[in-house]
Amino acid sequence: LDVEAPIVKIESSDDRVLTPPRDPGVVGWWSEGAAPGAATGSAILVGHAVRTGGGVFNDIGELTSGDTVEVGSLTYQVSSTETLSKDEVAQRAEELFDQSVRGRLVIVTCADWNGEVWQSNIITIAEPV
Repeated sequence: LDVEAPIVKIESSDDRVLTPPRDPGVVGWWSEGAAPGAATGSAILVGHAVRTGGGVFNDIGELTSGDTVEVGSLTYQVSSTETLSKDEVAQRAEELFDQSVRGRLVIVTCADWNGEVWQSNIITIAEPV
């Protein structure tokens, strides 16, 4: 996708919401979870999709199984990309953001703008190569 962007540390809110950095060109790394390259845990990266363009993860839904993602000097291979409703993300949160699994990358962005709110999330999971 040819995306190059700075990554900054972010934390979840008290009600367990993970909000991307304000700048749509910056990626947030959930610093309370695994770091990219860790042997165990999901390294969570979040970024904006902007309905008018310019969001760092606008095209993340185009990733398919087998594509590669680079984070610094680390390379990951996409195993899945799926669009889930906000309810589905909440129901599957333990599985998607699991910190006990073999080290992996989980990329999250918004999808399905209805004119007022984003209704879904695109979740991409990638394994280290």
